[in-house]
Amino acid sequence: VQAQMFSEGDIGVLPPLGVFDPLGLIETRDMRRYEIMEIKHGRAAMLGFLHVIAIEAGVRVPGYLSTSQNLKFEDVPAGCFASLEAVPTAGWLQIMVLTCMQEAGTGFA
Repeated sequence: VQAQMFSEGDIGVLPPLGVFDPLGLIETRDMRRYEIMEIKHGRAAMLGFLHVIAIEAGVRVPGYLSTSQNLKFEDVPAGCFASLEAVPTAGWLQIMVLTCMQEAGTGFA
């Protein structure tokens, strides 16, 4: 990828420098893919932060987080680390599998 690949409206192309890459780190063909992934991961991080704020505010979703352990969403404690520990291992496994499938581009994006 050379500087000609970027146009004036692209993210990171700012006057008066244009494409600012003094170390030559964008010498790759996957630059557009990296930009899309950065936007996607930023949005996921914002949703995660919104979840923490909503739980701290007392917003609860009805239903079960785990029917086998009789764990309801309402039973999940507030606080980032406390809520992380409350999710069963099988739940984390499901989250990781779906995330990996999305990153691999299997159509769940």
